Amino acid sequence: MPAALVEILRASTDELSEGHSVTILASEVLLTPAEVGELLGLSRPYVVRLLDQGQIASEFLPDSRHRVVRLADVLDFQRQRERRRMGRQRIVEAIESEDLPY
Repeated sequence: MPAALVEILRASTDELSEGHSVTILASEVLLTPAEVGELLGLSRPYVVRLLDQGQIASEFLPDSRHRVVRLADVLDFQRQRERRRMGRQRIVEAIESEDLPY
């Protein structure tokens, strides 16, 4: 069994055992800004700002003002966001453990 499939099954089992629902999508699935917001727990207007700023890659549909976002790009953004959060948390913990003023 491929390692990626094993990882998907393990992660899905963990989520299901905690009472969460699980949806598996191909990374090339295209999402609307509203769907991105729902997936990330953010408002659609905030997602649109992130798209405008280029923090999440997106593309306009041909001859349209509407945008779509690849699921893979949303997941990349989510990973970067989590790394930044973890980095900030480590800084706070280091400051608190050394009893430094901040």
